[in-house]
Amino acid sequence: MEEAKEATDSRSSSVRRGLEILDRVEAGGSWPSHITELKQSGYPLEAYAQGLGDGVSPWFGGSARIPYVYVGFIARRTKDGKHTELHFRVYHPSGQIYRTDDLGKLLDFADNFGLGLVETVGQTGDLVIPVQAEHADRAVDEIRALGTDLGGTGDTFRDTAVCVGPALCEYALFDTLAARDHYFQLPAVYEKLSSQLFPFKIKLKASGCPMDCARAVQRSDFAFVGTWQGAPSVDPEALRVKTEAGEVDPARLAAECPGHAIGWDAASRSLSIDGAKCQKSMNCIRAAFPAIRPGTDRKVAFLVGANAKGRYGPKMAKPVALLDDPAEAGEFMIRLIDYWADRAPHKDRLGDFLVKEGFEHLKVEFKDALTVEESGTPASASRIVTSAVLSDADRDRYAAWAESIAKEYDG
Repeated sequence: MEEAKEATDSRSSSVRRGLEILDRVEAGGSWPSHITELKQSGYPLEAYAQGLGDGVSPWFGGSARIPYVYVGFIARRTKDGKHTELHFRVYHPSGQIYRTDDLGKLLDFADNFGLGLVETVGQTGDLVIPVQAEHADRAVDEIRALGTDLGGTGDTFRDTAVCVGPALCEYALFDTLAARDHYFQLPAVYEKLSSQLFPFKIKLKASGCPMDCARAVQRSDFAFVGTWQGAPSVDPEALRVKTEAGEVDPARLAAECPGHAIGWDAASRSLSIDGAKCQKSMNCIRAAFPAIRPGTDRKVAFLVGANAKGRYGPKMAKPVALLDDPAEAGEFMIRLIDYWADRAPHKDRLGDFLVKEGFEHLKVEFKDALTVEESGTPASASRIVTSAVLSDADRDRYAAWAESIAKEYDG
């Protein structure tokens, strides 16, 4: 009894500390407060406060069942069992660009079936809407009637997340929205969106340029990143105007180039870029655009095997090839997925599997599925190539080292 009372007192003090934090946040600043909105929605503010007071999440995983629906919803409960939640993950349109009438219908859905709350950003790429569990079955029918569906959970093909690309960004080097539409509707992918068929989840992301706003290289099993071959394009007259106006410092561009590819001759006031050294960092392009632009020989870097959390720790994606069109990677992807699904143990991400099987081995295994030669590998783009996955040579060396230690220990 004494221990239970101490636990209750501890929770109460955490809630009080958390509520004080929320009060300060609500009162500060001139912007509308999300705390006020949460209070009006009926969200369990006590659970929010508990987490702030303790400095850790108050939520545990929960359980829910919706007949004939296997993905796209997540249940959770607070550690004290006082509060439960059910979230729907709903597919975005490509680029997360909504018509206002469609967005209005989704907001009406959130009012009718939940708390009126919508989370529009997340690593999975879906719209997250808390719903009332007792209305979940009817809510599924309603969300489908709006022209979308549930997805983005479970050991399946997750939503295909891409940057906004050419719809809004002047740096986009390929049409990320078209790439997302292609793979989202590709039968071999589409049929895997709602059935849990795999050892673990699969993510596909696309970024229109090497700045990688979709974080494809860090967080996706299959990544497409816009790039180019050779040096960026320079407009000398436009660069002169920007330099004389004080908008660009060419000497600083040269000094800060990570590949030391930029040369600046102060006497002749001329700038040159060595395409062989260019690492596609976009530093000079961001500073001097449009006087400096990406090169004209544009490609799409195709990479595989990234994950933020994996059996062997975080991994960045490994480069496979430079493509003219993301659709060229389709057969390679599907064959690699089938190979992985047949052999990988439960909860091995594709990147974990590549560590054990050998990336180079698998790349050669399915080389005939690609329409480009291996010479197209994006080796000049260090931002893309950098990887936490061991090479085959490194893995063999570590294996031999481990074997020698085992022999020495066992005699």
